[in-house]
Amino acid sequence: MILTGNEIEREWANGRITIEPFTPEQVNPNSYNFRLGRTLRVYRDMPLDAKRTNEFEEIELPDEGYVLEPGRLYLAHTIEVLGSKLYAPTFAARSSVARLGIFINLSASLGDIGFTGQWTLQLYTLNRVRVYPGINIGQMMWWRPQGEILLYDGKYQGSVGPRSSDIHIDIDKQFARQRFPGLGASIDVSEVGPKFAQLAAHSRDHRVPTGFCVPAGEFADALTEEQSAGLEEAFADLRATVGAFYTESVEHIAKIGAQVRLPEQARTLLIARLRDVFKDADGTELAVRSSGIEEDTEASSLAGVHHTVLGVTGADEVVAAVERCWASYYEPAAVAARVRTGNYDPVPRLAVIVQALVRPAVAGVAFTGLDGDADERVTVEYVEGLADGLVAGVAVPERVTSARPVPADHPHHAVLDEVIRLARALKQRHGHDVDVEWAADDEGVHLVQIRPLTASRQSAHADPEPRVEAHSLYFDELPAGFHLGEVAAVYGSYVAKRGPAYRLAQERDITVGAGWVLQYNGRGLHDEEATARLAATLAGGGSEECVLDFGDTLRQIVVPKEEVVACLVQATGAAPDATALHAIVVRDFHRGRLGVISRLAGEGLVVEFTADGLMALNRGTAGGETVLVRHLGQDLTEPGNVSAPPGGEALLPHLAGIARFTTAMHEAHGPLTLEWVLAGEELYFVDYSLLGSHDAVTVSGEGVLISPGTARGPLLRLDDEDELLTRLSIGPAVSIDKAQDVGEHEGMARILDRVAACDGKPVVYATRPYAVLSILIGQVAGFVFEQGSTLGHLAILLREAGVPAVAAGGAVDGTEAVISDGTVTTAGRKEAQP
Repeated sequence: MILTGNEIEREWANGRITIEPFTPEQVNPNSYNFRLGRTLRVYRDMPLDAKRTNEFEEIELPDEGYVLEPGRLYLAHTIEVLGSKLYAPTFAARSSVARLGIFINLSASLGDIGFTGQWTLQLYTLNRVRVYPGINIGQMMWWRPQGEILLYDGKYQGSVGPRSSDIHIDIDKQFARQRFPGLGASIDVSEVGPKFAQLAAHSRDHRVPTGFCVPAGEFADALTEEQSAGLEEAFADLRATVGAFYTESVEHIAKIGAQVRLPEQARTLLIARLRDVFKDADGTELAVRSSGIEEDTEASSLAGVHHTVLGVTGADEVVAAVERCWASYYEPAAVAARVRTGNYDPVPRLAVIVQALVRPAVAGVAFTGLDGDADERVTVEYVEGLADGLVAGVAVPERVTSARPVPADHPHHAVLDEVIRLARALKQRHGHDVDVEWAADDEGVHLVQIRPLTASRQSAHADPEPRVEAHSLYFDELPAGFHLGEVAAVYGSYVAKRGPAYRLAQERDITVGAGWVLQYNGRGLHDEEATARLAATLAGGGSEECVLDFGDTLRQIVVPKEEVVACLVQATGAAPDATALHAIVVRDFHRGRLGVISRLAGEGLVVEFTADGLMALNRGTAGGETVLVRHLGQDLTEPGNVSAPPGGEALLPHLAGIARFTTAMHEAHGPLTLEWVLAGEELYFVDYSLLGSHDAVTVSGEGVLISPGTARGPLLRLDDEDELLTRLSIGPAVSIDKAQDVGEHEGMARILDRVAACDGKPVVYATRPYAVLSILIGQVAGFVFEQGSTLGHLAILLREAGVPAVAAGGAVDGTEAVISDGTVTTAGRKEAQP
């Protein structure tokens, strides 16, 4: 809407339009006449250069006038100082001037709201025309804007006299804006990554720290031909050797990545962009954060595998931090994460975000749907100050959920309420569960990062199809998604202790009792085909009875195998249409002819037995008889070496096996007793007990589930590596001066060697869920931590990769470990017994 002449005069009088000097007679029906000033400016040398200052000379118009020559550009100025902070100005030549063939602007008739000064005119004439200082050469119009007004604060503000082009002053800024897009720009997610794209999308509705992005293409362009060739060769070798020389390969890749530098032209433009976005570029604290193109997608988060550098100030530190983030793309943890998905592409796909650093009073992470689709809660973990230690797995956070309102007197009540509302709003907008990083200062809660929830702690524990599946208790790895539920601790205790012993027995041709862990629903128990398969499986154990364990409070139930299904229906109330999944441990029960215990004694072997059964022998309620082998080094058939009472003849055919396996177990565990049952003519190994120690099995019932699933293996303790793991997990996030090249660090190489030396994939025990431990994913069976965040970077990666993990809530000891859905069970003593 254009202002009329009367409105122009009224708004000038109200101080809302600047016209100095103001003459009422210069007011037109919808414009104001301005006059030609006395000074002209003309360029001296050709060609003109947009990137440099162009030399000029000035001409003072005499009172008798000055002749403008055709084809030449003259920069002139208005006598009047014109402008407004409320209206948008445009100007044009007076029609009488135009009829002489004079243009007063070539292509710049629109002014900015907020500019105030003498206006520069671009005079160009088609004819030789004499002009005079003070003539009415043009007219200014003002227009009412719509929307929020942002005032002009550019290089021409307050101009006096004609101004030649200063395009060179901000030409780098113009190119930098194109190369390094800001939050409000049109962006290509394949160049800036989902992390920056999400922040840009939400910056209109939520507090997002000011920033811009260095696109992934800048990284690719920064590689020299030699570096590109070296990376291509290294990744090809890594793929061809299937990780046989993993440590050597990743060290070589990391070394190349650490040498990549920002090219000089890109560095110049990056610094220009820095000064454009942050007015006090040298004094503003910044966060420089990686934004991988494959990060924060619905398939994978790649949480924490690339670096963030906090507390950066000044252009040189920003450049160094960008290069540090680039280097992290080729460090072992990031390479391992990509290789696990089959990605051996050497071309870098990593953008970098440069943002204002929020110095929060409190910061943290928030998840929706952490425990599956049915979980409507928002789960929040937070720490005082920056949350870098929390997501790196070093800090132990406070935890709240939306299911239990934060008390009004809580010191962070308002912040946590705002975080919960923010997480819910983001979930609603995206239509799926979200993982949110946030930081709160005096201004309120700032959104630092948002990504899809890629893996919940719990899967849906139901199946619409009939389900009855059985897995060997001691010999099978349970599939991902197998829900142990209430039987988790029982399962763990059997597998942690008996599992290694049963596998050793199998290697020594010793017969062991069969056992299974079942998962079923009501539909399965009422399905004839499913129950027939179960009956056939149980019949393979060789006994007619079995022992059922439903959990800690319902166990040791002996039933005929033909009654198992009826017992399961009764115990779990599984209706024919029930889809909820349940789990149970089933073990063969051999009543047997004899209960038997064996142990080494000096150079010989003592075997006690009773017809009253193994339990009676163990508890001392029955008197046992003894078979004695005096010298295991001698032939068992040698006269006088073996003595047996009349009831013990049935054990003589098994004596060599008893001796062989008792010796093997003694070598593996130290002094112990072995328990056996003789059923018919078959001798079954059942269990063992360590001598001179407490119970060999320890169950941690106070654990916090980090990643669901089951795992078993030797317990590899890394709790003596706290200082190393802390430094490598959070060091690069604290200061660019403390950055470590993980691939070259001898400490991580030592840990990888310890993992490789284990007999099978180990269960790793560490004090905290350190982010740098992600490099072990794929090489270990699971993780046990004393305590720590369930929402940090490592926790996210473990859930995505399906690696079981638990925070045990305290110290854990033992030599063998079993993780089962939030419970950890260990077997073996702390140290060798005398």
